[in-house]
Amino acid sequence: MMKLKRIFNLCLSTAICFILFTGCGNTKSSISADLSYTQSDIGTISVSSDVQIVGLGEASHGVAQYHQMKLDVFKALVENNGCHTFIIEGDFGGALKVDQYINGGNGTAEEVVAEIGFAIYRTQEMADLVDWMRSYNETVSEKEALHFYGMDVQRFDNNKEYLFSVIDQTHPELSAEYSEVFAQLTDENRNSLDEAALNSAKESVSEFIEKLDTVETDIVDSLGQPAFDFAKECAKTIYACCEVQLSDNYNATRDQYMYEKVEWFLQHGDNTVLFINGHNGHIGKSSVAGYTCLGELLSDNLGNGYYSIGTDAQETQFNSQKGNGEFEVLEVSNSNDLNNQFSNADNGQYFIDFASATSDEVWEQILSSKQSITTLNVSLSGMQKMLKSAYTVTITPQDIFDSMIVFQSVTPSTILSE
Repeated sequence: MMKLKRIFNLCLSTAICFILFTGCGNTKSSISADLSYTQSDIGTISVSSDVQIVGLGEASHGVAQYHQMKLDVFKALVENNGCHTFIIEGDFGGALKVDQYINGGNGTAEEVVAEIGFAIYRTQEMADLVDWMRSYNETVSEKEALHFYGMDVQRFDNNKEYLFSVIDQTHPELSAEYSEVFAQLTDENRNSLDEAALNSAKESVSEFIEKLDTVETDIVDSLGQPAFDFAKECAKTIYACCEVQLSDNYNATRDQYMYEKVEWFLQHGDNTVLFINGHNGHIGKSSVAGYTCLGELLSDNLGNGYYSIGTDAQETQFNSQKGNGEFEVLEVSNSNDLNNQFSNADNGQYFIDFASATSDEVWEQILSSKQSITTLNVSLSGMQKMLKSAYTVTITPQDIFDSMIVFQSVTPSTILSE
């Protein structure tokens, strides 16, 4: 009898824990807000003239609607704010291949999205985005052309390829020497290099950058300033990749380098607004993960010059990447006072600008209170699905974002075969 009682108490405790983790976030809100403060047409989104960078976050990488949303928001900024530059949470060197493609280069969209550095981008939705940019560029002048860049620093191969393709043309001996020096730095072994190898590589990259500066005039005279600038930035990316691998705080170091990349694009751009895209955790104006994120660095430096857009969904089906690299479709649910406002609305997605909405008392109450929003990265295990804390994060919306796009439900992206 005592044994049965212990079993009963254990089951009761487990049930209570399950409710605490999963039940509270899925209760329907009794608050009802005025939806006239929201808009369903993403094409009408625009930002004020003092904004220099617009950041678009996504609650999960493996979702079709979030990929499509990148294009919809970027199109709006192109049309309404004269934006020319799309910067993704992807490999700096790999994204240069996408930029070459959209500006008339060879290959296919399906091929070049595979170069961005993450399997989550090898999707039909990303290929459609890239093809739209290429088609757009065919109709405008070179000065008005769109560009596709990457701000991440977690890869070697494409950065080396671009770097040495430039140096080969003017200083083949220097290129051959350091191609050999950097031979051990590959995407395949980047996570297995030991501390000594990474520190040695950093010294070699620093030495190479110094030599690169001494031949800048030759390269610029032959190939132009942009070729030199991007080649040098590829070399810096190789250094940064070593630094990130060595860091005791991988996430903070990575976001610091992504911030430096965005700042570099700001300095080397055409003085039009930049569009950046990544996970909500990078784009938010402050971090809930215990380190200083990209969005916080941009917000601290630019103030109102940085405008952040977050995302959330009530029902999420997404591609979760397994340990063997393959994907499986998983599903989670998460309701809060914000996304519940759209449960019975006519459209599947809504944009809400907080500065406008907080003039309404009910919206101000919602946006200034704690909300549990969905946060999925590349993968989630079946067991983690049982814990709401594994796929949500609690934020005060107006402290983290300037606006949000909220979906009723989202579905998995279409993975392209290799």
